[in-house]
Amino acid sequence: MFASKKNMTLLLSALGLGAAAALLSVLYLKAREAELREALAPRQPMVEVVVASRDLVKGDVLNGSTLAVRSLPADVVNTNAVKPGDFDQIEGQVLTQNLASGRPLLRSFVAREFPLDFSDTIPARRRAMTIQVDEVNSVSGFIRPGNRIDLFVNLPAGALDEDDGGQQVIPVLENVEVLATGSEPARDYEERVRMLRGGVRVAPQRNYTALTLNVTPREAAVLATAQDKGDLLAVLRNRDDTSGSGFTSVTPADLRTHARQMLEAARARDAAGALENLVVGADGKVRTADGRVVEGVIVAEDGTIMTKDGVVLSGRGLQVDARGRIVTADGKVVDPAALHAAPDGSLVTADGTVLAGAGSTRAGKLSVTEDGLVVTENGTVLSGAKLNKDGKLVLADGTVVDPDDVVIRADGTVLTRDGKVLQGVGTGQLAGELRDTGDGRLVTEGGAVLSGARLDKNGKLVLADGTVVDPDDVVIHADGTVTTRDGRVLAGVTAENVTLPGMGATVAAAGRVFEVDYIVGGVSKDSVATVNKVPVLR
Repeated sequence: MFASKKNMTLLLSALGLGAAAALLSVLYLKAREAELREALAPRQPMVEVVVASRDLVKGDVLNGSTLAVRSLPADVVNTNAVKPGDFDQIEGQVLTQNLASGRPLLRSFVAREFPLDFSDTIPARRRAMTIQVDEVNSVSGFIRPGNRIDLFVNLPAGALDEDDGGQQVIPVLENVEVLATGSEPARDYEERVRMLRGGVRVAPQRNYTALTLNVTPREAAVLATAQDKGDLLAVLRNRDDTSGSGFTSVTPADLRTHARQMLEAARARDAAGALENLVVGADGKVRTADGRVVEGVIVAEDGTIMTKDGVVLSGRGLQVDARGRIVTADGKVVDPAALHAAPDGSLVTADGTVLAGAGSTRAGKLSVTEDGLVVTENGTVLSGAKLNKDGKLVLADGTVVDPDDVVIRADGTVLTRDGKVLQGVGTGQLAGELRDTGDGRLVTEGGAVLSGARLDKNGKLVLADGTVVDPDDVVIHADGTVTTRDGRVLAGVTAENVTLPGMGATVAAAGRVFEVDYIVGGVSKDSVATVNKVPVLR
């Protein structure tokens, strides 16, 4: 028994010593492997370079307090980096780029001269011009150096000539850079220069009466003339926004027109009710703004509300009740699946109720002008489609439609008699002979009002850039877009009160349809009157 225990002890000791030996062997081999790897690995040479000792900004003076020396691997060092031996050549010069702490200084970041005065901050071939502003024109002091602004001038009547159409506001300059705000620097001179060049941690003045702008010599002359003729208005814009003003002038008459358009648009929104605010949820269901599910309808990409069969419901005076049902203005429930279209394009419910909405007319026989325009019997121009040899309407996707089955609504929508919209097909009228209203606007034979152009003595249309266009070559689309017959958009020219030939409604700038008093049907005739056969919203 005793011998057995002794043997067991010896066996365990031997196993322990063996495990320890194996462990020591592994550790030795790994250490030896590491030594061999280090010995065989190529040596990475280090290079000393000059680096920023702290975060530096443009304009900082380069010296022993702003720079330090640091060793970096040679393969990551830029060949343009400044070495310690070259420090004497750059000491006392200035930094032209922001440099983070620890980053190497490059020779291209160094300049010999620091700007001596404000003129050194003005780019070549540009000029700095100062204009006076008040609290309103400074946007309550929120305009800062580096911002971009638009400038308009408020001209009194007769400022341009004796027949300039009265008081008006016109654009002067767009997307102008602000170099400085105020007549005195907010900090010392060096900080002002940093601010103009995009420096950081600089608090600009909030109370100032002047803006210094970056302009060309000609722009300076234009601006000086505008200052002499009227009151300048400064409008702050996003510095990344490159869009234009989008108008040539605004007169008091335009204010009345704008007010009328807002009123009619508000009335139309009220009449349209909740159908104008339906949205598609993540689950694909159509809901109202407060989350009620509306069954039986879909929302097109352009926001048009329609049945699942493609019958348009927008603009029919429909609403959504508390239970998510579509109802008429007097509360009658409408089943979208039971609607059917009358020959004139109007919608009829299952019980025979005709839904409100824009009037419509048949396209009838179509013809093609010499320059390829497709025109209906009553003179409405159709864009986005062609006629084949059989007189059928061919859409952009190749679909062929019988013109006798085509209905044109007064808002310019083109659809089939069963209410399905012909996607991509637009409508409009030929401008024809134009007449000047005397207030800077032009009226077409069809009653559309054009802005952004004038007539010359030969009756030709003259655009803001001087381009001359024959009115007979001009097409005015139902959405207010103005183009030539070949589809080229006339930049800066817009149309209001567009009435399609033979239709019973007028489309205002907001795209809403209103009945005119010499047409029967649709909405109330009291909302629109005609003057000299020109529809005028009131």
